[in-house]
Amino acid sequence: MLSLQDLASISRGLRDEHVLTVYLDSGFDDPALRTAWREKIDRSIKNVRRHLVAASHAEKASFEHCVELLNQRLSELAGGVGAPGWVALITVQGVRVAEKIRAPMPTLALWTIGACVAPYVRALKQERPVVVIVADASTARLYRYVRGVVEPAHILRARAVMEEPVHMGDAPRPGFHTGTRGTTGRDASRLAHRVATDRLIEEVTRRSLEMAGHDGWIIVAGIPEVGTHIARTLDGLASGRVLHLHGVDVHSTDAGVRAAAERGASQLRDEMDVRRVAEITGAADDPRLVTCGPAATRRALDCASVRELYLTPRFVEGHLADAEYSVRAAIAQSATIEEVSRVAAQRLDEFGGVGARLRFAART
Repeated sequence: MLSLQDLASISRGLRDEHVLTVYLDSGFDDPALRTAWREKIDRSIKNVRRHLVAASHAEKASFEHCVELLNQRLSELAGGVGAPGWVALITVQGVRVAEKIRAPMPTLALWTIGACVAPYVRALKQERPVVVIVADASTARLYRYVRGVVEPAHILRARAVMEEPVHMGDAPRPGFHTGTRGTTGRDASRLAHRVATDRLIEEVTRRSLEMAGHDGWIIVAGIPEVGTHIARTLDGLASGRVLHLHGVDVHSTDAGVRAAAERGASQLRDEMDVRRVAEITGAADDPRLVTCGPAATRRALDCASVRELYLTPRFVEGHLADAEYSVRAAIAQSATIEEVSRVAAQRLDEFGGVGARLRFAART
């Protein structure tokens, strides 16, 4: 899968070329849907041919050559895509991109100057890393989840340091015991283990922040007491990106960790989307630094003032040309691009399905 940086590079590199862009919703390889996407692609190709009636012979030949390359790649998918979606970007020079996508796509084929990259924004959510911490009082297992794959990263252990009790500066004599008018051996042991656990939490915090980077999600699981402490510590350093999730412990399988990562990341993403859309639609501290709706957002994009662009699936699919213009303009000014979903998408759709947070107030 492509990152936003990869997508931006490809978009810039193909901006002056004719590109056959194809997206498939593979329906998790449902045989019925597999037939449906093939029929939709064939119809899209026929529609393009009709629009090319008045085109030059050279352009028609280029298009047919790209269709041949496409059919070769589609023949490889006869046994199934193996992912929710698929994308291909093809020029007369060859297939630039042909890959599975871990997100459902609208099924379509387009022939345009420059690649159509707006639908791909949906898949970018899969690029954000997820760190899963599963901890108890003595051990913490750190996992990294990205692009559907769980990778064990670190196993950290608490190490309690116990000092042997002494008597008058020498080894204890027979019959000597600690705790007379002082700390008992049991209390010392508890203190040592508490110190070891605190050190473990410090190390877990440091390692997980390094793994998550500036925008990754962090899911904390394990026994409630330790998990609560870790989550509280991390939330002060990565606010809005940390979730304490129950139901996962040190005995969980990789499949259990993967399910926790997906569930937790989805919840955190939805919560962040709702907060951002709330700002865009009226709750921002400074309303000059947000914009909402197609017209206002386009003005901000034209002023190159957009820091974060937000789109909804309905806007992308129903106004693809406007969505493509917005995404390309956002890429040109190195803005972050997000397609919001569920509750956040419903709210943003009430305002036209597109909005942005700005670097500076756009000129009116």
